[in-house]
Amino acid sequence: MKMIAIVGESKSGKTRLIRRLIPELRKRGSSTAVLKHCGHGFDLDVQGKDSWRVMNAGAEGVGIIGPDRVAIFRKTKNRSSFASLAARYFGDADFVIVEGGYGVQGLKKIEVLPKGKATKTRSERKDLIAVVSPSKVDVECPVFRPGQISEIADVFSAEPGEDEMPVSLEVDGRPVPLNAFVQRTFQNVIGALVESLRGVAAGPRRITVSVTRSKPRRREP
Repeated sequence: MKMIAIVGESKSGKTRLIRRLIPELRKRGSSTAVLKHCGHGFDLDVQGKDSWRVMNAGAEGVGIIGPDRVAIFRKTKNRSSFASLAARYFGDADFVIVEGGYGVQGLKKIEVLPKGKATKTRSERKDLIAVVSPSKVDVECPVFRPGQISEIADVFSAEPGEDEMPVSLEVDGRPVPLNAFVQRTFQNVIGALVESLRGVAAGPRRITVSVTRSKPRRREP
């Protein structure tokens, strides 16, 4: 999996670019998922619907299952990272495109500049891998016109980035960073246990484990 952000001001053309990139990447045999960053919060549930009613009654989460899609609404106390969400829900995608996320450190970005406005980028130089602009821009990375979809898609394929996020861990909803040694240990130990189970094919690509621990009993005085 590779994760790249498309960033830009409101109405700069981010969503339009993503909508045109997805079929281009799909034509090349790559699957794509999208994570949209909403800095001011959001509410996709509709007031008055059953799911809205039970959430407002105090449920911690609501799931909606249809014939061809699933939606999950969850309350969270901690902000989940893009990496942990992508690994949990979109681990089988070749590319995860993040719409927005200027301030996310270490996330590779393609910045879209609006027509007739800014000619300077806001992204940090070390994270910026390309710019999409109808005007000339003085930057060290490649600059593309909005219509150069094939060339922009080439950036996705060529960018090494983080091809794999092999192991992610959340404890009580909080992402926990893991160093390379711990990730390898998780992979080896959990992989060996799972492959030893009856009915599991050799070399499973993706393993998802959720563990809920029982509350410790109070000791009698």
